Amino acid sequence: MAALAALGASPVPEIFATMEEGPIPGEINPGEAWLESHGRSLGHFVDGTWLKAAGRTSLECQEATTGRTVATVPAGDSSDVAVAVAAAKAAAEAWAGLGGPQRGQRLTRLAATLAGDRRGTMGALLALAGGRPLCRTLGADLDLGLRLLQVPVAGAQLGPPGLEGWTPLGVVAVVLGGPCSLPALLWKLGPLLAMGNTALVLSSPAAAPPLLLLGELSGEGAALPPGVLNVLAGPPGLCRALRTHPEVTSVTFLGAPQEELEALVWGSPCRGPRLGCPRGGRVVVIVLDSADLDSAAAAIAATAAAPLALFPWGGCVVLAQDAVVAALERRLRARLGGLRLGDPTDPKTEVGPLPPGTRPPEGVVQEAREEGAQVFQAPLPPLPEGGRRFYPPTLISGVAPTSRCLREPAPGPLLVLLSVRGPTEAVALASALPQTAAAAVWAQDITVALDTADRLPQGLVWLNALDLLDPSGGCAGGAADTDLDEALREFGCPPWEQPSKVDELLSPLVTVDDPGDPELAQAVAAARGAAPGTCPGGGRCWRGGRSGCWAWPGAGHAHWICSSSSRRSRSETAWWWWCPLAAPAPHSGYGRLWWPRGFRGVS
Repeated sequence: MAALAALGASPVPEIFATMEEGPIPGEINPGEAWLESHGRSLGHFVDGTWLKAAGRTSLECQEATTGRTVATVPAGDSSDVAVAVAAAKAAAEAWAGLGGPQRGQRLTRLAATLAGDRRGTMGALLALAGGRPLCRTLGADLDLGLRLLQVPVAGAQLGPPGLEGWTPLGVVAVVLGGPCSLPALLWKLGPLLAMGNTALVLSSPAAAPPLLLLGELSGEGAALPPGVLNVLAGPPGLCRALRTHPEVTSVTFLGAPQEELEALVWGSPCRGPRLGCPRGGRVVVIVLDSADLDSAAAAIAATAAAPLALFPWGGCVVLAQDAVVAALERRLRARLGGLRLGDPTDPKTEVGPLPPGTRPPEGVVQEAREEGAQVFQAPLPPLPEGGRRFYPPTLISGVAPTSRCLREPAPGPLLVLLSVRGPTEAVALASALPQTAAAAVWAQDITVALDTADRLPQGLVWLNALDLLDPSGGCAGGAADTDLDEALREFGCPPWEQPSKVDELLSPLVTVDDPGDPELAQAVAAARGAAPGTCPGGGRCWRGGRSGCWAWPGAGHAHWICSSSSRRSRSETAWWWWCPLAAPAPHSGYGRLWWPRGFRGVS
């Protein structure tokens, strides 16, 4: 005790009485120190080095809490994308040729580097830029991210059965369109790199610092060869530059609904790359009458305070049985009222600010009030100067099943509580909720719990838990199970589905009758005057589908000439279309066929 007093430490009884965390080792925030080492002027990380184009406009990287500028990055444009795609393409053949065991060794070095001395730096940057509490980013989030990186590595080294003859896709673009945690990114990068692909990550300036640190770490200790992992930061429209690069064979998304990003990335009727689905959404929790309400309330409140790392957006919906809904609501209010809001870089903070780029859910809460729902909001404590991005922990109860707060996922510490009569009604509601990524069932009656979980459509279901994730057993986020083999297959090409050449026609030419519409007749004439496989202006065009459909990109329009002999007798005027392109949707098969919005086919 005397030695502790001489060192200025608190007495042991006082430590146990307050249960406060100790200070972070070191006097300077390691994230701020890393930014200072780069002069708070970052660049793009391309081909194993920093890319800083002269004379480029700078974009601000802002702190999530106060909005102050912590660093700047150059505004990426199409020339930067071209350089990054070329670097990834040049490194793809050598990286794929290393084989699974050698690629696994390189990725193991990256994981070791990330878990070493730079662990504190990565955790501090994630809290500084993303707003997630440091107690999460420095602990459970980083540990989960390392496991998500290492498990696919082990699979690639051992060569899981069923992947014989599979080849890498080549250059894969990862587009971040919203809040994204490090584990969610490594959930994609692990299988992507383990299968022998090279990666091009496109990020917003707000999320750029930790991703650029990851790129820098990939070059330390010869972890990854230059060009295997490239990181670009830029405005939202930067991903449109991918359209002009047929070398990009796959585009996958993180952090936002896929439909919005597909229209932004590949709004062209030309043959596009393989599109990967985003992983994420909200969590549905079913609390039955036999549940341990105290443990359920504690886990649900912790999930509301800091969403699960793999599902960082969407919120949480609680479906409680009538017999326990009142008792559960009392416990949830007490738990939410005791959460500590504040600076995310403080180890004591449990609730940080809203992620950058997200709007407060005030509209959803206000509409619930107008519908007659009960809204509980914990009082906000004194916040840091400029801390306008904080939202109080909120519980909405007594809502109708058709309420907006159930139809639309909302960011922030927001819980929606709905009563159900039994497990059957709970399963029906959980199945009908849109954009759900995972579910949990709380019940001490294991027979009822297993039966309820078996009927849920979510790919990931917990029993009496909310944060157990095993990458080796699957971390699905959607309506289908995702094990290790499926995660690797997402970024591989099977031997029976080899990609066609860029200039290869998908099907032979066909001859169609001239339409009666003058505008469509002009489009037909232009199509006939173009060389096979090319379009006016040098673009690519193709034919796809059994009805015979030609398309090529124009100045903001998709010109379509369609013919259907099978249904010609039913409609003489419905086979010709000339529609402005608004949103794409993939056609079946390996070659992608993009239909414009409003195209309803021949009827």
